[in-house]
Amino acid sequence: MKKTILNLLLAFTTANCFSQAFTPGNFIVVRIGSGAEPLVAGKAQSVFLDEYNPCGDLVRSIPMPIAVNGANKRLTLPISTTDYTEGYISLSQDGSLLALGGYDADTGTTSVSSSTSTAVKRVVAIIDHNASVNTSTALTAFSGQAIRAAVIEGSGIWTSGGSGGVMYTTLGGTTHTQLTTTTARNVMVIDGQLYATSTSGSLRITKVGTGLPATTGQTMVNLPGVPTAGSPYQFFMINAGSGNDVLYVADDNQLKKYSLSGGSWVSNGAIGALSDKYRAVTGQLNTSGDVVIYAIRRNDNATNAGGEIVTLTDNTGYNASFAALVPRVIAKSNDYNVYRSIIMAPEAASPSLLSNSADAPAQLQLTPNAARDNVLVTFSNKQLTNASIVITNPAGQVVKRIEGSNIQAGQVNIDVSGLMKGVYYVTLNGGKKPETKKLLKL
Repeated sequence: MKKTILNLLLAFTTANCFSQAFTPGNFIVVRIGSGAEPLVAGKAQSVFLDEYNPCGDLVRSIPMPIAVNGANKRLTLPISTTDYTEGYISLSQDGSLLALGGYDADTGTTSVSSSTSTAVKRVVAIIDHNASVNTSTALTAFSGQAIRAAVIEGSGIWTSGGSGGVMYTTLGGTTHTQLTTTTARNVMVIDGQLYATSTSGSLRITKVGTGLPATTGQTMVNLPGVPTAGSPYQFFMINAGSGNDVLYVADDNQLKKYSLSGGSWVSNGAIGALSDKYRAVTGQLNTSGDVVIYAIRRNDNATNAGGEIVTLTDNTGYNASFAALVPRVIAKSNDYNVYRSIIMAPEAASPSLLSNSADAPAQLQLTPNAARDNVLVTFSNKQLTNASIVITNPAGQVVKRIEGSNIQAGQVNIDVSGLMKGVYYVTLNGGKKPETKKLLKL
């Protein structure tokens, strides 16, 4: 199945001079508008993925297609002075693929968000770690409604929109399954579960169905403890040591933090005032175990008010308030474009995507990652002989080695409490090829 996914991605990928690997640790901003002329609300505009380094220096801009090329469609987006929900980008669970929804429409097309989906297909762009763009997924979904976001996991794609709710399709698909009619905004897959933000009734940050649903009749359920008021847009979770247990949300005017405690999400404060208008956020753990956050604020979705990018480092830890932290501006839009959403840059896909059946991978997994005391290493042991697990530091020095009969069981629990905080590499030997995963030690 994974080999089929890769083949589909390669077969319908738009070749361009921007196809070079993203740099891990950089972040990606969805920008609407070329910057050359004023933006007109409701009209389809050209879209770019801007790659920035952590200092806020623009590395490059990757254009989304504005002309049909074989199976690949156009992808354009409008701006609106009243709606800030379109153009939300996501990262796949394994961190290798970006997904972005838009419209198969020429730039300048008017009222594109309310167009019928027979006239204007709703398109999903899938972008790999080499910045290759696949826009072959084109749906007759969300007719008369906006497509807001998309996320990919394996060959499955989930999209969100207005009263169209949440849809399911597959890579390269032209048909869809409507999972729910409840309006949704940003969508993410975390630990094998589909999540979405919403403002329908009392829904705000929700689980959609169970796991990765692909059939009709799904329900959206609020995360326990999260307020049932507000206007959440983009969000992300990090692992502070016991699973994905810290949540950051761009909730209209503020950045908000929650920690999972006793099965319920507890508020850890907010950053921002009415004029800040936070509507997009991303971030990741650094080698010290702190959370580096990038966010978009002060975005009125209009000419001369396209937003700015801020960063801050949350070193307060799990279940501690971050309200006293002060964001730092690192980039601003120009007068004729709009910053819409933000995400960490994708990294190379798992080697299993490149393997054939003769080189069946062991599917190495680390749980949790990041880890404080112990990490559970799981893998398929069918193709292993004389297996060993080696943990090395960034200098290549071996800090732990595990061998023997325990490895043959397909899982081993490793005590890492004695290791210093930082990044390590866990390598499983004994298959056709060694497999390595990066481990963050808290």
